[in-house]
Amino acid sequence: MAAAIVDPPDEAAAPTAAAAGRPTMRRESSERRRRRTRRRATGPSATRAASLAWVCATSASGWAPPPAPIGRGRRPSRRSRRAATAEERPAEEEPRVAESRGDFDASSFAASGCWGRRPLLVRGAFDPSSLLDDSDGGGEGEEAPPWPSWEDVVDVATDEDSESRIVSHVPGDPSSFELRWGPLDGDDVDDWLAKASGADEGSDEGGNERDDGRRETLVINDVDRYHPPLADWIHETFSFLPNWRMDDGQISLAEAGGGIGPHVDSYDVFLIQMSGRRRWEVGTKTIDAREERERTLEGPDVRILDGWDAEDGGAVESFESHVLDPGDVLYLPPRVPHCGTAATGKCATLSVGCRAPSAAELTSKLAEALSPSIEEHAVGRYEDPDLLDGAAGATDPGELTAEAKERARTLLLDSLTSMVRDDERWDEFFGRCVTEPKRVRSGYPAPLDERDDGDEDGEGRDDATSIVRDVLNGEGALYRAEGVAFAHSRVNSGARFYANGERWSTTRDAVAELYRTVCNNRRLRRETLLGPSGDVRDAASPSSELAPEAVSFLEELVAAGLLYDVEE
Repeated sequence: MAAAIVDPPDEAAAPTAAAAGRPTMRRESSERRRRRTRRRATGPSATRAASLAWVCATSASGWAPPPAPIGRGRRPSRRSRRAATAEERPAEEEPRVAESRGDFDASSFAASGCWGRRPLLVRGAFDPSSLLDDSDGGGEGEEAPPWPSWEDVVDVATDEDSESRIVSHVPGDPSSFELRWGPLDGDDVDDWLAKASGADEGSDEGGNERDDGRRETLVINDVDRYHPPLADWIHETFSFLPNWRMDDGQISLAEAGGGIGPHVDSYDVFLIQMSGRRRWEVGTKTIDAREERERTLEGPDVRILDGWDAEDGGAVESFESHVLDPGDVLYLPPRVPHCGTAATGKCATLSVGCRAPSAAELTSKLAEALSPSIEEHAVGRYEDPDLLDGAAGATDPGELTAEAKERARTLLLDSLTSMVRDDERWDEFFGRCVTEPKRVRSGYPAPLDERDDGDEDGEGRDDATSIVRDVLNGEGALYRAEGVAFAHSRVNSGARFYANGERWSTTRDAVAELYRTVCNNRRLRRETLLGPSGDVRDAASPSSELAPEAVSFLEELVAAGLLYDVEE
């Protein structure tokens, strides 16, 4: 869903609620909110999905930044658009969207054969009554449900570090879409809280009535970074996908009729209905980047596909229509056009997207990696020592000769090939590239010495050495920082660990196993780190403690804020 939105501005200038004399929600730092939410949990979620040793093959379609809108009028009508229903579809015509019912897990999803190939709708995939937080915040020691409440999501949208925006439009008018960036404040907060309190999930009425007829959707990225139980749930539910392929947990809140318009994403996405009902119109064919660009409407800040509504005079899209109830999930492979519209009030949808770097993105990152290099393959320059051999000079100085173009081509290909075919260098480039933050995050994760842990008395462990020692002694646990990609790999020189675009390396098998443990577990306790037989110890020592290199590695992650401690 996120691909339909343009990039945020560098700064968001908005008057504060206090300055305007309006009431607002109590603000707290991102780190304080995260740790406060984490402390509510007493252990792993009781709703963990089964962890199965199955790894999906990645889609052949790579991620690519969506093209910018170009100037173009609406194209003439080619054919009428229809929503194909089961009753109208010929018996021999198979629906594009496969459908099943029952619990969502790795084995059933793999068996569907839909990954990267066709959409899949799973009815009753999850039980929202056990997952959704409908409380007023709970008490200390209570387990926080994985899915945040409407109020929690609005609270995240007030954070200055969050990426939030309000998308509004007049139903039936694709040119009316408008975008306003967060954070929310003042009247916005009151409005969005009222949309929940004044709406019935089962009705088609919204919480607020607007004189201008516009309907609104609030979209917030990285909600899992602010609500750790959601990060736990995503990790457990989608454990069959590689860590580096996982993006963020985006949540959209909408009043009845709200939506972000018809669009297409360049990556796999799982759309999970949390509350309310949403109607999804899913195109019956994929469209490539060229067609997307040609069909992008000129004008709106939101990327909207032309030719979706029959009323706009240019309908070209054929789609299937499905209404999702709470607990349903819709999987969409890359490049499938779709449009979601809230069918009721208090409509909340969780979008779990998958990262997939495009050739253009990798090439750009490769150029950045080569720029500061002093190795021969990077600093080599164009040379033509035989330029004047057998001639007095150029007879046509303005010509780009075939020889010059071929020399330049060879220079570039040799440089790229030298790096791409070198397993050590390519591993480091790829590991850093796919684990670096996809979005600009100022000061996140916060280093330990800058951490605001939320303790009212200001006390707490602030020394990485003591934190790691206590956890290894069985006191508390370490958690991976939410929203950070972790990965490990092996090369000829040993093992490597990547997190947040940074690299660690070792030649010790025991430490390499610790790399693997950290990457595959969000919650790290003594028994997780040491294993049933303490197999991450120093093999050269009879001591039952971790090898010094392993302890130092954990301390570095804690000091950098990539791991944080929780007193359980």
